[in-house]
Amino acid sequence: MEGNSLRILYVEDNNLVREVTSELLAEDGRKIVALRSAEEALEAFRSNQYDIVITDVSLPVMSGVDLARTLLRDNATLPIIIASGYSLDFGIENWGQNVRTIIKPFESDEINALIAELSNGS
Repeated sequence: MEGNSLRILYVEDNNLVREVTSELLAEDGRKIVALRSAEEALEAFRSNQYDIVITDVSLPVMSGVDLARTLLRDNATLPIIIASGYSLDFGIENWGQNVRTIIKPFESDEINALIAELSNGS
């Protein structure tokens, strides 16, 4: 993590959920970039560095799981949190200690605990 700001890339296609969760994530020392698609996230990742990526599974074209796989190909230690309203059974537990899952809807203390755990490990 560079400087004092934790840079979080958050990907969610539902406008209301994206807005509410972005507010939930916005704490002192965090910079949140919230996007609506995996394609936008990949483009943003090309030109900026992020400390943590949080992505929904169900996105319009490329899924959040495929986004995570793509990002991990270039940076195997990138902390990623994959969120879903459904049970997650993609073998994600085998992707490494830097990848976590969370079931939506989640409470702020749940997501903040994961962020703290992952950001302290990087």
